[in-house]
Amino acid sequence: MSNVETQKANVEAKAEAVANVAKDAAKDTGKAAGTFVDAVFDLGLSWAEVGVAKSKEALEASAKSIEKAAKSLEDLQKRLKKAS
Repeated sequence: MSNVETQKANVEAKAEAVANVAKDAAKDTGKAAGTFVDAVFDLGLSWAEVGVAKSKEALEASAKSIEKAAKSLEDLQKRLKKAS
């Protein structure tokens, strides 16, 4: 399981916990309301972590592509120098 998949599973587990807190909040609105807000906040942070991890992966993939393109241009430059 990749790091992002693990993070996604953690977020889904937290989402389930939020749903359970919401059920409890319906029973006892006083005490559970603060817990519910905390759970929703934690869930938001978890999704942010997943988003940042995915963004990192995308940037790394882009960097690899740019590096390959730069290498191709370098090779082309060398061939052009040899030809002249």
